[in-house]
Amino acid sequence: MITPADNKELEKLSNFEFDWSSERNYEVYKLYIPKSGEIVGLLSVARIIEELRLEIRLLEISEENVGKIKRYDNIAGVLIAFACKLSFLSGFYGFVSLIPKTKLIDHYIQKYGFKKFGRHLAIELEDSEILMNRYLNYEG
Repeated sequence: MITPADNKELEKLSNFEFDWSSERNYEVYKLYIPKSGEIVGLLSVARIIEELRLEIRLLEISEENVGKIKRYDNIAGVLIAFACKLSFLSGFYGFVSLIPKTKLIDHYIQKYGFKKFGRHLAIELEDSEILMNRYLNYEG
């Protein structure tokens, strides 16, 4: 389940590398397991209204869900698809961008359909809908 994360939760995180409390001025969402409350992924976004674009500022998966022996798969895909949904709900036509770490550029292009735009990678319209249908229990 994905819901907004509150500042108290962000201060108490222990299984994430990044200091998420520094993102408190942005929209931060958590992907968590409803039964246990365990947070498995976090997403920080900014709405760039003048460009009709949602920017993924930061995306991180909990330590125990990275690598070959992870407990849950597709966490990044679910969070990216959620960003696409937020973009559509904001009237941005699924336009989502990010500035990736160099080693992840090809991964974002191949796995999620992003395209290069200078230092940014971006996705929109049909490609965003594909991700929402693939990773979310999307209802329209």
